[in-house]
Amino acid sequence: SPARRPRERERERDPAPLPLPREKMMHRASSCPFLLAVLAVAALCATLNALVDHTQRARPYLAASYGLKQLSPSSRLQLTRPAGMTRSLPSCLRGLNSAERRRSRSRVAELQGNMELLMHTAQNQVPVFQATPKCPVTGIPLPGNVHVVGLSHNTADVSVREKLAIPEAEWKAQAARLNEMPGIDEAGILSTCNRFEVYYVSHDTDNANEQLLRFLESKSGLSSNDLMPNLFFHDGYEAIKHLLSVSSGLDSLVVGEGQILSQVKNCAAHGQDQEGSFGKVLGKLFNIAVATGKRVRTETGISKGAVSVSSAAAQLSEMKVEGDLGIKFEDARIAIVGAGEMTRLLVTHLASTRAKQPLHIINRGRERMEKLNDMFPDVDMSLHTLDEMWDQIKEADIVFTSTFSKDPLLDKANLEANPRDKKLMLVDISVPVNVGYDAKDVEGVTAYHVDDLKEVVEKNKEKRMAAVREAEVMIENEIKEFEGWKQSLRCIPAIKMLREKGEVIRQKELQNAEKILSGLSQKEKDTVDRVTKGIINKLLHGPMAHLRDPEEVSDRVEYKLETVQKMFQLTDLEAHILLGDGKKKKKKKKQAA
Repeated sequence: SPARRPRERERERDPAPLPLPREKMMHRASSCPFLLAVLAVAALCATLNALVDHTQRARPYLAASYGLKQLSPSSRLQLTRPAGMTRSLPSCLRGLNSAERRRSRSRVAELQGNMELLMHTAQNQVPVFQATPKCPVTGIPLPGNVHVVGLSHNTADVSVREKLAIPEAEWKAQAARLNEMPGIDEAGILSTCNRFEVYYVSHDTDNANEQLLRFLESKSGLSSNDLMPNLFFHDGYEAIKHLLSVSSGLDSLVVGEGQILSQVKNCAAHGQDQEGSFGKVLGKLFNIAVATGKRVRTETGISKGAVSVSSAAAQLSEMKVEGDLGIKFEDARIAIVGAGEMTRLLVTHLASTRAKQPLHIINRGRERMEKLNDMFPDVDMSLHTLDEMWDQIKEADIVFTSTFSKDPLLDKANLEANPRDKKLMLVDISVPVNVGYDAKDVEGVTAYHVDDLKEVVEKNKEKRMAAVREAEVMIENEIKEFEGWKQSLRCIPAIKMLREKGEVIRQKELQNAEKILSGLSQKEKDTVDRVTKGIINKLLHGPMAHLRDPEEVSDRVEYKLETVQKMFQLTDLEAHILLGDGKKKKKKKKQAA
């Protein structure tokens, strides 16, 4: 009211009252329950404010790391009054002058802005990534777990697999993209006509899988609901076993086929390259996988009678040609679109059969066709470029397709646009497919894709079951070796510290006996040095071998480390070594000066 304004102006000119002593303030608060409640709320706000201030400092990091829309420091929560509500001064502010009220209101507004950031962060569900766990004994970071996410001919149709297929030239770049994602330490991609798999190392499985699922969604254009039924997720023992089974040919469409081993080898080469995304764990695992694949094929009969996808396609055409086309296989004119590795394997098999020659090879460029022709001097080939493709297809009875084209080369539309007067068999061994699924709707056309090769495969699988069992035993032994190596990574610092402590003790005792040893010849001194080293090595051999022995339970590894550490007092040694290194560096600096 106008009558109160002069008094308010006088109060503003007066100096602010001194704060009450804590005892008097608490006594006054105890006599006023409302004031006591206000003080309790103020204390709670101060505690929350400390947390909020910390969140404010982390605001740019949150926005940059998780793609949040960064809030400006001046952002405030907009509050509106319901209609009909009049503005009134809170009773707790009525005893304050206008300056104190302004300070109180600005503080409330600041708290509102900070709480807005916390609410915004919670609503966007910012992922919290686990820190790299460390060994409680040695303090070194523990190696992450091996995981694999993917799909194969066992879980998904070729129509899904083709959406995720990545050419080998892009494996390294896509793996590097995965390796940059939070929660993934190492990564590798294996993409073939029958499988797409991502191998990675992580300490945080849930968050890493969520990142990978988003990657697969963006790559395939499919939703998670469409992808999930086709995917498999393995970690730890199952992931290691899966890779060794793949490299050994046990998980192939054609059991024992050799092409997958070369593909795993190429994946290892890309990952271990200077710009690759492998670390210690995946590098070691893929080396073991390649070695296991070679050993299985050498020591078992799994590769005997085995066929590749290309040769299975040739066998399928040989089986179906009379029923589908009404002619014998040796009378069928054959055309092959593509001149890559799959075509080379296909020609290898056709050369050993009664296939009619010449084989008509169709490719974009002539260089690969000429190189292929030079590989098979005994096989008659006719080379054609893509502009002659439809002329050759019109004359052919069987057409094999194997190119890197992302779009179908042959489908219902262009087959009907290029009519022919005889039946046609199309056998597509490409992923993504080169023959559209609607091609079989054209009258007189029969089309087969990779998934149709299972009829040929089943005939050879039973013959190799004994070899498969032998291979599985080898794989189990290799898994134990890998797990033992992985556990040894945790023990390496302790083993190194043991050796260094033994050497420190040996050198100290030799220095104490320096006067006695000074009368010895150089040859005798060398003998003493060699003997003392041998004693230390033999004394430490037992503890070091004990540390290296693999354990089935991870707690046992920590128990062994703790026992050895306490027994040999390795903690004190670590500080001693660090001090020794510092002294040496200082001496070198002085000498350099």
